[in-house]
Amino acid sequence: MLLRRFTHSLPSFSLSDKISAAAAAFAVLVMLSTFGALSALREQRLFYERLETVSEAARNIERINALIYAVVMESRGIYMSVDRNVARRYADSQLVKLAQLSKVVEDWQARITDEDASVFAPFRKRIDQFVEFRTEMARRTISVGAAAARELGDNDQNRAVRTALNEDLEQLSRLYADRTRELGDAVDERGLASFFLGGLGLVIVSLIVAAALAMRWGVLMPLLDIARVTDRIAAGRIKLKIPHAHRQDEIGHVAHAVETYQNNAFRLQELEEHEVEIERQYTDILRDHERLEQGAISSQQRLDAAVANMAQGLIMLDSFGYVLMVNDQYRKLYGLPASLARPGAHMREILAHRAKLGLLREKPSEYLAALRERMKERRPEIVEVELADGRIIRISERPMDGGGWIATHEDFTTQRRNERVLARAEYFLAALLENIPQAVVAKDAQSLRYVFVNRATETLFGLPRSEIIGRAARELFPEPTGALLESFDRDHLDETADQTPKAHVIETPGNGKRDVVVRRLPVSVGEGEPKYLLSIVEDRTRDQRAAA
Repeated sequence: MLLRRFTHSLPSFSLSDKISAAAAAFAVLVMLSTFGALSALREQRLFYERLETVSEAARNIERINALIYAVVMESRGIYMSVDRNVARRYADSQLVKLAQLSKVVEDWQARITDEDASVFAPFRKRIDQFVEFRTEMARRTISVGAAAARELGDNDQNRAVRTALNEDLEQLSRLYADRTRELGDAVDERGLASFFLGGLGLVIVSLIVAAALAMRWGVLMPLLDIARVTDRIAAGRIKLKIPHAHRQDEIGHVAHAVETYQNNAFRLQELEEHEVEIERQYTDILRDHERLEQGAISSQQRLDAAVANMAQGLIMLDSFGYVLMVNDQYRKLYGLPASLARPGAHMREILAHRAKLGLLREKPSEYLAALRERMKERRPEIVEVELADGRIIRISERPMDGGGWIATHEDFTTQRRNERVLARAEYFLAALLENIPQAVVAKDAQSLRYVFVNRATETLFGLPRSEIIGRAARELFPEPTGALLESFDRDHLDETADQTPKAHVIETPGNGKRDVVVRRLPVSVGEGEPKYLLSIVEDRTRDQRAAA
């Protein structure tokens, strides 16, 4: 029950709490392992010290037994030797063995523990007695002889010392044998401790592996998933599902932060798109403005160029009579200086200067009043004015939007003179053509319809000119006269016929048959194909009849 509650409550713990709990558990296990290891090391050190002590004691006991046995054997050699020199050799050897025995006992005593001191003290006392007795035996053997040695050693007291010494050695052997068994039992106990430490180590390793797996699957992999989504968001993929956002720990907080970043990035992207759209619209507006401005500048330049290069004089006024625009042709036309006829000047000043030069037939006030009346009525007007110097000025005025006024002044003197000359020439030519006896007709070169006939033609055809103009020969003359005349006309225009005058007998519409001689002349206007065909027809009917 408690385990189930703990398992269900795990997701509510923060990542730091989980890591802290795992670290605490790991620390406890490490402390236990360390404490066990230190205890094992201490026990092992004590074990090895005791083992070394027991081993050394066993070795010392063996060496002491061996040396005692050797001393006893040397003593027997002394007892059994008859030759004094041989006995001395045994005595010398015995002294060496006794010295070695004393050295072994002294080294052992230096290493003996307080626990064994009470047992070792009687043993050391008997060893000293044994060494002292055997030394005296060897000294007597060397100085007196083997008999003195046998006399010294052959008593119960010496045998009792040897027996007690053997008992002490056996007691020490049993003591250290017991110590050896105790060490064996300690080895078994240390085996259990080692097994415990090994199990604790396995638990620690398992905990480390579990912590690593938990860190991988519970921390690193979720962080990697969140990092991948963050990279995709940074690459421009918006509105993705953020993994692990349901978690309540720090990973969940990171996921919520990434989700907030995504929402902010989405809003920022919308703002950037809106800003780009506004910038694009602003750029379009600037482009249109520049285009309009350039167009306005170009239009103004074209207007200025047109005004400066137009043949007529131009003046533009506002609704109050002030000059808005005036060109050089206007100034030259009336002899006005640029300082006077300029934008901003009033029309009254210009009229006064013209009157002063004799180029205004009316009073300036009357002219200005009539101009204001026309401007008020917005009435366009075209007039021709003859100046005092004989020039004829054609003035064309019309209103402008906004209440202004624009007028062009053109010197029509030459045109009017040419028109008069042309009118007189036309009158003379018409009078000449009307009064010559030959019939003169002009036809359109394409349709061969009559466009001009004189009075003699009316007499020849027997029709008024109103019935002739606009009609073709086929429509006026009976066949085959009409077709014949048109055929001759076509050949002449194509330059395939003889250009000399041709004699024909034609059936006229209202004057019967007539004998005529026709001279045809193509008439071109400028260069190119003939536009008219002029025919001069001479009626020789009377001459032919008179000759007959």
